[in-house]
Amino acid sequence: MHGDRSDPRAFWERGQGTADVAATPRRSARPVGAAPMRTAPTATTPPGTGFQAASGQRFAPATPPPSGPPARVGGAVAALVVAGLTLIVPALGLSLGLWFFVLVANAPGVVLGIMALRKIPDAVQVEKYIRYTWACNFAYVALSVVFAVPVIVFAALALLLGF
Repeated sequence: MHGDRSDPRAFWERGQGTADVAATPRRSARPVGAAPMRTAPTATTPPGTGFQAASGQRFAPATPPPSGPPARVGGAVAALVVAGLTLIVPALGLSLGLWFFVLVANAPGVVLGIMALRKIPDAVQVEKYIRYTWACNFAYVALSVVFAVPVIVFAALALLLGF
């Protein structure tokens, strides 16, 4: 049973590839996650080149963290841009003389989008505010559809009656 390729235990022992167990590299006696044993620097070890394990393998020094933006900055910016684009509807309503469209402006979406960008180092908070911003954006689009239907009806009546 241990030599059978269809054995589930053999799959997990093999790893992710399709190679046989015999073809996989040997595992070290060191436990997983344990730090390699350091050796004292010698005269031939140049300074700043890391350290050498007892087995003779060289390890590079720790690299600095990446200097780019965190992963979800793009999502926060996209949510804020969409929230900003939803302000076009109240602007069009004002240009038509329909002042009540200002009452349904997506101000919470814009504020929550700004809050998402302000919380950038804290990934959990950024995710939370991104979700809130998108919820406001989708709710605003639904409200805009509800408000657009009566405006279209009134505009059609005004055209028919000649106002």
